[in-house]
Amino acid sequence: MATTFADDMPMRRWRRKPAAILDGEPIVSDRAFRLLVVVMCMFGFRDMLTSSLRYYLAQVHLGALWFVPDMLAFVSFGYFAWHIAWRHRSPFAILLVVAFTFSMVVGILFMNSNGFAIFSSAKLFMPIFVGASLPGRSVYDLKWARWVLTGMFVTSTIGLLLEPHVAYPWLGQALDNFGQTKNVGRVWWAGDGNIRYGGFAGESTMASYMTIVPYFMVHRQFSRLTNILLWIPIYYAVSLSTNKTALGVFAVFMLYYVVSNFLHPISIERKKQIARWSFVTIPATILMMLLLGGVDLTSISRSLFSLQDRISNTWGFPFIWMSQNFPVGLLIGCGMGCFTYPMEYTEMSYLWVPVDNFYMSTIAMMGLPFVVFIFGMFSAPGKSRHHDKLLLMTVVNLYSVTVQGYGPSTCAVFLAYAFSDMFLPRPADWSRRFWRRDGTTRAAKQAG
Repeated sequence: MATTFADDMPMRRWRRKPAAILDGEPIVSDRAFRLLVVVMCMFGFRDMLTSSLRYYLAQVHLGALWFVPDMLAFVSFGYFAWHIAWRHRSPFAILLVVAFTFSMVVGILFMNSNGFAIFSSAKLFMPIFVGASLPGRSVYDLKWARWVLTGMFVTSTIGLLLEPHVAYPWLGQALDNFGQTKNVGRVWWAGDGNIRYGGFAGESTMASYMTIVPYFMVHRQFSRLTNILLWIPIYYAVSLSTNKTALGVFAVFMLYYVVSNFLHPISIERKKQIARWSFVTIPATILMMLLLGGVDLTSISRSLFSLQDRISNTWGFPFIWMSQNFPVGLLIGCGMGCFTYPMEYTEMSYLWVPVDNFYMSTIAMMGLPFVVFIFGMFSAPGKSRHHDKLLLMTVVNLYSVTVQGYGPSTCAVFLAYAFSDMFLPRPADWSRRFWRRDGTTRAAKQAG
């Protein structure tokens, strides 16, 4: 029997959201976009020049200027919470704000934090909100930003290349900032006895990161020949840092570049697939802990000692300790700042270990809410149309296996920027509306 409808009976149908919501004005205005990129660049230059900048600011008694980017990052958090989470009702943005706030409370209670530790814990995560506030926007679209990023990787490369031949004045120096002693010129040694040069940054991991990642973001503005010529000093500079992760990531990039520019062009859809596949590093990390924990990898190669230490000791330590002493932490996390550098400023500093893996350290801090958030990150490649973001997604996922991502704030900024498109609505988003039998909405009929 046919179904009949009264003239005033509404029917539920699905229709696409108006085009203006999806294809109109960008979520982030031009002014906000430029200001956020300025903050991003401030973090970049600060991390690129860490030791030298701290040393010279102390010489002129302006050490407080070091924290200017951090203060602006707190403003970025307010913008993200109000504009992205509240105004645009992005589910994963709301989750991030709520999870961060809850994690701050848990961290304060768990570590019995003092004022400085609380500030450090909040400051630790603030750079995430700088990068996350740029959904639908690409830094590459700003010409001046491209040149700033170019200046970053060139300067960092020069700093590494010069260090074997120049005695930097900040080497061996320790400075006092608000009662906290900071070594700005410590000399690091690799397991084979070679010096791990840190350039102007003073730390090899940071120096190598600031050499290659800004380059990856802007390499498209250079010709093929220029890029190949740049590889020579960049590779030599990174080799001086002895950072194996950076060398491996740079080798993967060179292979990617050769294939896409000389053998077979890689479409944006294929780049999205590569970005999705890069998430395999997360289960791979877990499998390494399960299968290789306690295995002597140095019997294969002495260069694997640091990886063996991470697999057997540091990656899993927070979860083993929580399972024995704070079981609920396996669900809610141990709070913002735990098992990262703010923990050193608390009475629980004796437990601190370098959990050099972004995903493991963040899951330890935030628990299951961040596991849910990872699914949002996985949706970012499908929503993004920017080549620099898609490449950066792959790069940061590879980097995150052995890098915590919070020490140099720029790591956190770039990581969040890479996945910021997760906060965009999907191109084929749908919304439910009441429609009448004659095709008009109830509101339209009342207006008529």
